[in-house]
Amino acid sequence: MLANIKGLVDRLELSQAKAMMPLFEAISNAIDAIEEHQNGFSNHLVRIRLVATQDLAHQGGDDVLVFDGFDITDDGVGFDDANLASFQEAHTLSKVKVGGKGVGRFTFLKVFSSVQIRSVFQRLGKTFLREFEFSIANELKGADDVKSVTESLGTTLSMRSMASKYKGGWPHDPAIIAERILAHFLIRFAARSCPPMVLESPMHASIDLHALFQSTVLSHIEERFFDVLGHTFALQAYRHRDGRSRHDLYLCANGREVTINKLRDLLPELPERLLDGDQEPYTLIILVTGEYLDDHANQERTRIFFQSDDEPDLDETLVSRQELNRSIVETLRPLLSDDLKSTNEDKRLQIEKFVEQAPEYRALTHPRYKELIEQRIQPGLPTEKLDEALLHVKRDVEDSVRKEVRHVAALFETETFEQYQERFQVVAEQANELGKAQLAAYVAHRRTILDLVSQSLKKVRIDNKYPFEKILHKMIFPMGVTSKDIFFEQQNLWVIDERLCYHTLLTSDKKLNGVPGLKRTSGKEPDIFAFFYDTPIGVAESDNLPSGGIIIIEFKRPGRDDYDKDPADQIIQRFREISNGNVDDIDGRQINPTNLRFTGYLIADLKPSLHKQVYGRYHKTADSEGYFFNLAAGNGCIEIISYDKLVKDAERRNRILFDKLGLHKY
Repeated sequence: MLANIKGLVDRLELSQAKAMMPLFEAISNAIDAIEEHQNGFSNHLVRIRLVATQDLAHQGGDDVLVFDGFDITDDGVGFDDANLASFQEAHTLSKVKVGGKGVGRFTFLKVFSSVQIRSVFQRLGKTFLREFEFSIANELKGADDVKSVTESLGTTLSMRSMASKYKGGWPHDPAIIAERILAHFLIRFAARSCPPMVLESPMHASIDLHALFQSTVLSHIEERFFDVLGHTFALQAYRHRDGRSRHDLYLCANGREVTINKLRDLLPELPERLLDGDQEPYTLIILVTGEYLDDHANQERTRIFFQSDDEPDLDETLVSRQELNRSIVETLRPLLSDDLKSTNEDKRLQIEKFVEQAPEYRALTHPRYKELIEQRIQPGLPTEKLDEALLHVKRDVEDSVRKEVRHVAALFETETFEQYQERFQVVAEQANELGKAQLAAYVAHRRTILDLVSQSLKKVRIDNKYPFEKILHKMIFPMGVTSKDIFFEQQNLWVIDERLCYHTLLTSDKKLNGVPGLKRTSGKEPDIFAFFYDTPIGVAESDNLPSGGIIIIEFKRPGRDDYDKDPADQIIQRFREISNGNVDDIDGRQINPTNLRFTGYLIADLKPSLHKQVYGRYHKTADSEGYFFNLAAGNGCIEIISYDKLVKDAERRNRILFDKLGLHKY
């Protein structure tokens, strides 16, 4: 051997996932040896015999096979003098024309410690036998010793004693090993450039690999060519009938598989299985070939060199894997339109049904987004995953529309009015659809909040008491925060009055002197303990009157019936404290408190003790479900609203919206 074998073997890159590479290399050598006869493949045979370990588990009757090696027998030209000379070279060039890197045989020693070769060949018309060992320690011991025999030409290559590191990379089922061989040499099988091949293993029937190919892999759908940076690639798509396989993408070099990837990573719209016209399942096998792949496979033929994503300018002659993947997807999708037709229809029906409960995605059902939905959404997703996937698509569409709006606006001064109008009409229509979807989501949110409030009022605790009013308070506005601390969608003051949504500042369960403009008040926190869980909200309106307006809202516990005084007095006390203090506006300018307007809302159930406290002082509302009275100073009023009236009025105000979305409950 003309190089240090141990050094070569140590430098080889071979992961456990590539543990079957010695088998593939040995089969490839057998095929090449048969091809040298130049009389076709049909009259020849490659026989593969798997050898199982004879460990204690197997001797005890365990049916699970753990393979320790294999024998490969072919009837090729054998290890004649020329082939032996090539084998003895560390980096032989004898197979360059068929893509050989000259290092495949060193994977034998990477995985197995024992490699034996028995070969019959011809020399000057006479037949000879050559038997030798290939090893790190002895290199090619006995390779030069030959003897005359009368046997047929051919070679048997035996490998034993698999390294424990690689045992996990070998399947225990011979059928799966047969599939792996088929996948690795798929191009050869498809091109009929492969001799008959049989796989044998203990306790299992022989597997005819050509028959397996015919029964599991159909003719490729169609071949397509595409270019990436001036390099031409070929793509072939095959339907695979074996139910255990997945959709796979193979990058191949010199007629052999180099890398394998999940096709669904590139095409998420693929279901786990496709169905043919007879409703039989199949998966896809995609082969990509090209001179670039042939020229840029590493010497072990385990990976292909692409341009680095981190340093794209490092070698501009290399193709980007990302760009290759994009071209594969663009080439493949048109070929799969018929395969995905039923899948896309099922997906469409699933999304339309889901949108009934999630109207914020309704715009995505527009035909203009049909292709986007088909490509971005996996079929058969559970509800939570579908919601998440549609949310990502919706955000991308919204971003795209926003960018287009800015772009169209910039064209106003450079294009004719007719051109601008045409572009504007398209983008405005898209924006309008998204706006409708957002409005639908907000209306559905309102329906949900009202349902939650109604259910909370109906729920009686174990002690036969209604829930604390703080629960209802939190539904309408979070406690202990101001309107600067939360998003608009987190407050639901519209349940009480739509006008309350538009305020300059709102505080919930906060000390008055913590409110801008009220710093010089007494600093008392609304008395939340003296009157049973009282949790007030303070709202400052910006433009009610020149001096502004103050609204105080108090919640009383549902079902409470122990009032010994007018509960609205607490609101009046807050009004008095604000009137007596030095009140500033949000710009820090002092406000004349005599011009402030005050509005108070008391939310409570109208129980007998409450009726008693307000009798003679308040006016009943027209529907008799509440009370109101004007402050003596003439600068405001207080309204008592029952929880039932609160919900009913909110539903009445929103009914037209609920009806339009089919959310109204009769």
